Amino acid sequence: MKIKKSAIPAGSLVEKYLPAGYVDVYLCKSDCQKNITPDDVMVNIWKNFPTWVNVLFRIRNFVVRIAGLKSLETNDLLLIEKCIRTGEAFKFISFPAKSDKETVLLLSDKHLNAYLSVHIDNDGKHKNISISTLVHFHNKLGRAYFFIIKPFHIIIVKNIFKRAINKLITN
Repeated sequence: MKIKKSAIPAGSLVEKYLPAGYVDVYLCKSDCQKNITPDDVMVNIWKNFPTWVNVLFRIRNFVVRIAGLKSLETNDLLLIEKCIRTGEAFKFISFPAKSDKETVLLLSDKHLNAYLSVHIDNDGKHKNISISTLVHFHNKLGRAYFFIIKPFHIIIVKNIFKRAINKLITN
């Protein structure tokens, strides 16, 4: 399965949050005929981090607490499925937009807002599954923070996206 850089899908709900200080989009084309929803992908992203990502998040959480930024604990990730499926807010996570084709999650803090969107479109032969990240910086701390985590963000998003889709397709 290939994950490649892409553009925000036409008609995506996340377009209304543009312009943004940072945008990336990754696309996976799948010929799987299973009924997979954006919520399914989003749940699998948050609930199935590989061990190395959990370790990085623990380090991140320790460091950002010093700066007064918000964090999620490992136990929180187990509770997030209900919120994704119902659209309920959870701590600093909310769901500002949802449709049958897309789920948009917002991580909101004093230094930045990050939107994570999973969009699924069926072109007849393939499912086009994309994940988009949009970041709005509120201040210099937000820019500095994202400058430091950006290389990790790119590696992690591609990895957990591929992992989530593989899990949904093979189960």
